[in-house]
Amino acid sequence: MTDSKNTQPADNKHLFENDFVYVTDEGDVKLKKTNLFEERTLGTVDPESVEAQVEAFEKAFSNLEQKVNTFLESAEETVKESPDKADEKLTELIDEIKGAEAVGDFDNLVQSAKDRYEELKEAVSTAEEENQVDQDQDEEDSSEEAESLEQSEVDEVKEVKAEDEETAAETEDASDEDDPLTFYKELEKKAEELMDMTDWAYVSMEFDNIDNSWGEGPDPEDADIKPIKDKIDQLREQFEEKKQAHYEEQKRIRLENLEKKKDLLNQLKEIVDEKKWSHTKDVGRIKGRWEHVKPIPADEAEKLETKFESLLSTFDEHKVDRLVKQKQKEEDNLTGKLVILEKMEAFVSGLNESADWPEQEKKFDELTKQFRKIGRVPSDKNREVWGRYHSAQDTFHSMRFKHDKKYRNEIEKFLSKKKKLIDEAEALLDADDLADAARRVNKLHRRWKKVGNLPQKDENEMWDRFKAATDAFNDKKSENLDLLREQEEENYEEKLKIVDKANELKDSEDWEATHKALQDLMKKWKEIGPVPKKKSGKIWKKFKGAMDHFYDRRRDHFKEVKEERKDNLKEKEEVLEKLAELKSHDDPIDAVEKAKPLQEEFKKAGYVPIKHKNRLWKEYRETCDVIYDRFRAAKAAVDVVGRENVENFSADDIADIRKKQNEINKLRKDVGKLTGEVLQMKESLSYFKPSGGSSSLLDEVKEKINKAENELEKKEDKLADLEKEVDQIKKDS
Repeated sequence: MTDSKNTQPADNKHLFENDFVYVTDEGDVKLKKTNLFEERTLGTVDPESVEAQVEAFEKAFSNLEQKVNTFLESAEETVKESPDKADEKLTELIDEIKGAEAVGDFDNLVQSAKDRYEELKEAVSTAEEENQVDQDQDEEDSSEEAESLEQSEVDEVKEVKAEDEETAAETEDASDEDDPLTFYKELEKKAEELMDMTDWAYVSMEFDNIDNSWGEGPDPEDADIKPIKDKIDQLREQFEEKKQAHYEEQKRIRLENLEKKKDLLNQLKEIVDEKKWSHTKDVGRIKGRWEHVKPIPADEAEKLETKFESLLSTFDEHKVDRLVKQKQKEEDNLTGKLVILEKMEAFVSGLNESADWPEQEKKFDELTKQFRKIGRVPSDKNREVWGRYHSAQDTFHSMRFKHDKKYRNEIEKFLSKKKKLIDEAEALLDADDLADAARRVNKLHRRWKKVGNLPQKDENEMWDRFKAATDAFNDKKSENLDLLREQEEENYEEKLKIVDKANELKDSEDWEATHKALQDLMKKWKEIGPVPKKKSGKIWKKFKGAMDHFYDRRRDHFKEVKEERKDNLKEKEEVLEKLAELKSHDDPIDAVEKAKPLQEEFKKAGYVPIKHKNRLWKEYRETCDVIYDRFRAAKAAVDVVGRENVENFSADDIADIRKKQNEINKLRKDVGKLTGEVLQMKESLSYFKPSGGSSSLLDEVKEKINKAENELEKKEDKLADLEKEVDQIKKDS
């Protein structure tokens, strides 16, 4: 995540503000507008702990960065198999980033993800076979064995996951609405799940949401929900203690990191004071560790950074002269090698089928020796120079193979292979990464042994050249042995961490997630690099032992699952047969009562083999639909004519009676309402005092009474007619 200096505006407009977010006086956390989204509110925080809350949101952004890295690390295979699917996954990831509750440079993160993804796609489409990761041969064989899973096991893992998700969804669709107690238990379950999270700001907001949901929840009626509330309150208290402990730990880490940075500052100061301007690697190491060590107390950060940058600037200024001389030497070497390469390419282009090949080989070898005598070239030109060199070599040997019958045999192939190995070994002298080069040297030796033997003279010559190149590299490695040993020990510590993680996972029963986690650990193992030879075999046995333990358990588990699901299939088919008999039951209402326990039995039977799941569920739903459709029709008839008379009426008669009964009910309601209004108006007449003259208001009331009585009489007559019609239909039936 891009660091951003926190600012406190001079007008005190906000409690907190940086490049990406600000916090209002009321504690509202406002995420600033970007190219991806408009300004929005992330939540409300305690004004007394603003920085801690913002730090939690920044950590959430770090999780997004890790998610992007994880996606890109695993995207290569998806791109190879299905580019469209990979594109969809990237789009989903970007949408998730846009809506995330986090603080950081969203624009840069999304753009970086897109750029790296495009580079990955280009690399997949154009890259040739890359060098395999160097491991001791026994590690390579074992790791391949560990990675090689039977397809049936992988299918079973997918089967378990698919069945778990889909059957859960189906059960949810078929179930009735939850009662109030279930609602509050779900809140308790959610609170328990939050306890495993470390996104403090998010968890705090979620606990607030739980409190709101509790206050707005349904009436518990007679259910005792106090223990649930007590449990949620207890969990929240535990969370607050855990959060406080986290912040205390962060404070301790900052102080510890402060001491580390002071030590690094002293190391850099010693190099500058003693004028060790050639210690570029040491300074690079110090700089790398300096950038890695964070965070530190805010009041110390700027002061330390200023001192460090000042010392670093002094060192850089003094190393310029030395680097200029070195650069000039490399440029001179480049000029010399390019001259030799032009001669080699011109020489090769002048060859023809009538050439004296032994003589031409001597001349070409002389050019090769001149090329090798020249030292290293600028690193950005190294690959290009050696590429032209190898191209000239390949062209020469190709022409010789085509036109010289004496060499058109298998020996020539062996010779060409061994010369290439020598060239690769000599190129390692220019490598800056000693650890990587050391691994490649070991691999070159193994490849050399696999190439067929040449005539003794050629064999001795090739071997002397190859050994001289590897010895020269080993001499260079010996001069930097301390650095190499340090790198190997660091690799060993990293691999120990992987072993610990593998041991934590080996007894897990989350088969798919653990399988993926172990494969990720294997990938990291390969990327770490070599460890001290004395420790290599032992640590590999520990790692492989943990993996073997898990995969042995996994195989046994799926054998049991397979048998169990066969039994579940048989049980569900028996239940389906019983349900099918109820489709034609004489009493549809009684059929539903008998179907309910069978439905529960069907759901509790468990998972079945995936190839039968869809068929079984379809038959189940269709059978239940028939039973309940007959039930609904029968229930409607019972409401109209009574259960004992259902068989005496046709479907049309029942529909006609239901229609007329609805009209009767409406008329009865209207009659009751009008009757009440008439009585009320008649009572109001008693409020008028007798007088000799007429009263317009009294006349208006009497007129309303007459109209209401007439309307009431009409509705009563219509009601009587409808009741007679219903009675006649019942009598006729």
